[in-house]
Amino acid sequence: MTSGTDVPITIHANTLLLVKSVIIMLIQRLSWAGIKIESDGQLLLIDPVETFQGRGVSVGPANPYLFSGSIKADTILLTHLHSDHYDSEVIKKTLRVRGQVFSSDQIVDELLSDGLETTGIALDESQQIGPFTITPVFAMDGIGDKQVSWVVEDREHRILHGGDTMWHTQLWSIAKKFGHFDAVFLPINAPVLNFPELSFGPVPLTMTPLQALAATRILNADVLVPIHYGFHQPGVYEQYPDMLSELNEQSKKQDVPFKLIEEGEYLTIPKN
Repeated sequence: MTSGTDVPITIHANTLLLVKSVIIMLIQRLSWAGIKIESDGQLLLIDPVETFQGRGVSVGPANPYLFSGSIKADTILLTHLHSDHYDSEVIKKTLRVRGQVFSSDQIVDELLSDGLETTGIALDESQQIGPFTITPVFAMDGIGDKQVSWVVEDREHRILHGGDTMWHTQLWSIAKKFGHFDAVFLPINAPVLNFPELSFGPVPLTMTPLQALAATRILNADVLVPIHYGFHQPGVYEQYPDMLSELNEQSKKQDVPFKLIEEGEYLTIPKN
């Protein structure tokens, strides 16, 4: 595990029982960009994926972390519909009876057509779900598909999940609206794609390590938790070269801390 400047966050690979008495929010990194958030006995998932065989081109780790057999979520949030963020079968398997799926209102009709009862929320509108307040905020997809990032809050903490957003100019507006984040989960792999159905472009389609760290600073976040990395297919899906070295170097230059969390590991945020 590699990290930048130390911050008051603890990582556990075991159970909630070890930390529940001293924290409210517990976050587990799932495969690729997926995370699980637990607070006040409620469980929320963002972009839970196992198969990476959904819509579009199959992109994702060869041996993903498997979790669907042991999780029952009260709430599932989706950033967008790419195959590395949207897995309808995992959603159906992990969603608790009377659980709820939320997306931006831009993609809700497509989810309904897939047989998923989904509630759409307009950009920047907040909704209270159990102990959580959820808000879809602006994100920019690298190939122009509809996408949002999610702000998730409990009584004491606030995090942002960036899906696979690229750098955009609304970061300052998000920072102004929310003020502070305990952690931000942002992509760092900056892939260059060469898919048959897309005209080739050499411009990275998600944030670079430098951009993710800069976004962390702009968003007034305590720490960056990198997501959306660990897959490389030469000539087809090429992730940022020397990504982790660049992350370390830029963390020092910008004085912005980060924590690399392995798939399946937990991150706990102490009470404020």
